[in-house]
Amino acid sequence: MQHNTKRRLVIGAQGVALGAIAVGAVGFVSADKTVQLTVDGQSRTVQTFGNDVAAVLRAADITVGEHDEVSPSLGSPVSEGSLVTVQLAREVQLNVDGSQRTVATTAKTVGELADELGLEDGSKLSLAEDLSLASAAAPLSVTTPKSLTLVSAGKSTELTSTALDVRAALKQRGITPDEDDEVSPALNTVLRDGLEIEYTKVEHKNTKVTSDIDYATTEVKDPTLAKGTTKTQTAGQAGERVQSYAVVLEDGKEVSRKLTSDVVSKKAVDKVVRIGTKVEETATSDDAGSSSAGTSASGPSSGVWQKLAQCESGGNWGINTGNGYYGGLQFTASTWRAQGGTKYAALPHQATPAQQIEIATKLQQRAGWGQWPACTRKLGLR
Repeated sequence: MQHNTKRRLVIGAQGVALGAIAVGAVGFVSADKTVQLTVDGQSRTVQTFGNDVAAVLRAADITVGEHDEVSPSLGSPVSEGSLVTVQLAREVQLNVDGSQRTVATTAKTVGELADELGLEDGSKLSLAEDLSLASAAAPLSVTTPKSLTLVSAGKSTELTSTALDVRAALKQRGITPDEDDEVSPALNTVLRDGLEIEYTKVEHKNTKVTSDIDYATTEVKDPTLAKGTTKTQTAGQAGERVQSYAVVLEDGKEVSRKLTSDVVSKKAVDKVVRIGTKVEETATSDDAGSSSAGTSASGPSSGVWQKLAQCESGGNWGINTGNGYYGGLQFTASTWRAQGGTKYAALPHQATPAQQIEIATKLQQRAGWGQWPACTRKLGLR
């Protein structure tokens, strides 16, 4: 009897053990779950014995960082057929108003990133807003709107610009400075709110000015013309002068002018006017034409010399025919100098009739009438 009792106890114990194993197996099977996991739009199923989202990600070998988005949250419970979504953050290179930085974002497009960054309305983006960040080949550049003051040609203009620097801001206004223009601050200065830009258009030009040169008027006494009458011997002609200047203009207004050349392109021709000095004389005994007439203590009278001049030069006291004889009494240059005539003029025809008669009288008293052989013989003076 004791032996049978012991066997029943052993069998009973075995039954309890088998029951426990069966219950455990049922519990093990019930803990295994199938979860739908979507990472960056790519879906798959994950088997897990865990009870929350973190366990699902461990089972899928997914590590998330602080900028990644997980839905539902890591501590949320999961059950058979649960859905878990993960959006992994990516690093994007940004240039905001000339400043470089890197941001981690889960945004899918450029526009979503702009919203995420909280960019000011009106900001200018270098990439299209609907462009996928995953396909963007270049960094994203952003310029935010700035309030500026443009001072040009004496006027101040308030404006808003999304340009990066001064050069680009001026270009937006249709202004392209050249090397002569003045711009402050420098063209490569990065814009900031409240910046004042001063722009002066500077032009360097060369200009020519043509002006007349007035002619002078010279009066010459003429004993062959009646006193009180005049005659123009040479008409006056104005000359011409060309002056070149280097001119500097600022905003279209001339600020400096420098003379660079001054050339007389045409000389002026002086006007020569002959003034009559001839006085009508009454005949005297000295004019009768005898061989002894026409002389006195002071020499022959002016009437004799007038007649001699009429014979020698036709009465033209200013004649220069180019044959080596000059004036009314046809002096040679050497005779004129020898008798001291150069005290009046370099050549006889340039002296007045009275001055020529004075030198002729001096010559006649020294050398006689033979200095004018033909005409004095014709006039009966010798």
